[in-house]
Amino acid sequence: MLQNVMYSRLDYSDLQEVIATIKKVYIDRRALEYDLLGEPILSPYPILRIAGRVIRGYHVTPDRFRTLDPLPHGRRVLALDASLKVLFNCGSFKVIVSKVTWGIWRGFVCEDSGIFPIRIKVVWDKHEAAEWLLMVELASALKLLSRIRYGDYLLMDRSLMAVPSLRRETRKLFEKLDSIASAKGVTLIGITKVSQIRLNTGESLVGYLLYLANKRLKNLAWYYHPIFKQSSLPSWYMGDIVVAKLAEDAENAFRIDVSRRALMSHSLEQIMGELAFMQDPATPGYPYPLKSVHNASRFTEEELERIAAHFLELLEERGLLSKFLSDIRSSNFKEKYLWGIVS
Repeated sequence: MLQNVMYSRLDYSDLQEVIATIKKVYIDRRALEYDLLGEPILSPYPILRIAGRVIRGYHVTPDRFRTLDPLPHGRRVLALDASLKVLFNCGSFKVIVSKVTWGIWRGFVCEDSGIFPIRIKVVWDKHEAAEWLLMVELASALKLLSRIRYGDYLLMDRSLMAVPSLRRETRKLFEKLDSIASAKGVTLIGITKVSQIRLNTGESLVGYLLYLANKRLKNLAWYYHPIFKQSSLPSWYMGDIVVAKLAEDAENAFRIDVSRRALMSHSLEQIMGELAFMQDPATPGYPYPLKSVHNASRFTEEELERIAAHFLELLEERGLLSKFLSDIRSSNFKEKYLWGIVS
C-alpha cells in the first residue's frame, strides 16, 4: 500500500526535454546527411576521447561496407573467458573470485576444453578488480597458446587495448600475448558486446551503422572498415577496429578488434569470413566458441557457497573469523534489508 502512495509520475517538463534531446541526435542532425539521391552531404564521423585528446575517424560512408559470406575452414579456434564475482563485501575492501574457462574448436566440434583453478583476491576498488581479472585472463591465454598453431584463431571477450591506466606489468603482459600469437601465426581477435565508440552527433557508432546497413544492405551480413586511420590511434590500440554483423538474420552488430600484427600477414576479408563461419546457430551473429566459454565461466550459487564456506573455515583456523564477520555485517545493511539479499 505504501508503495502505491509513494508512486510518482515522470516530471513532464523533464520528459519533454529528454525527447527533444534525443530528436536532435536521431532526426534533426541525420536529416542533413543525405540528398535526394541518398548520397551523403554532411556524414557523421566516429570520435574517441583519449586522455583529453579527441581522435576523429573517417566520415561514415556506404562505400566502406563489405558484404560478408561465411568461409568454412578447419582451423582451430581457441576461445577463453573469465568471470568475476564478489565473494564477500567488507566495506573498505572486497574478496573476489574469478573463473577462467577455455575451449578449442575445429569446425563445430570441441576438441578440448577446461577450467583453470579458481582465483581469489582482496581488492580495494573496481579498477583494481577489473585489472586483476584482465591479468588472470591474459596469463591463462599465454599458457594456452602452445595448444594452437599457425593459421589458428584466439578469441577473447574484450577489446584489444592495453590502456595507459593499467599498470606497466599488465600492459606488458597484453603486448606479450599479442606478440607471441603473431609470431606463431595465430590471429588474435577481441569481440566486445558493448562498444563505447560514438559519432560526433552523439549516436552510437554501432547503432548508426546498423541503421544505415538496414536501409542499404537489407538482410545481408556485412562488415565495415576502416573506421579510424591506424596512424591516428595510440600504440596501445593493438587491434584494428571493425564493426560487423556476422549473420544475415542477426539483430546485432559488434565491435571486433583484429590484431594489427595479424593483419600484416592475413587478409581482413578472409578473417571476417572465417569468423562468420564460427557463429552460434542459436545466437546468430555471435561466435559459438565465445558463447560456450562464457556460459561455462559463470559461477553457480552452489559453487560460491562452497568456496565461501571453505574460506571462512580457513579464517577461523587462523583466528581471523570474528573480525572478518564484523566487517561484513558493517557493510551489508543495504543488501540484507533493502534488497533482501543476505551475505
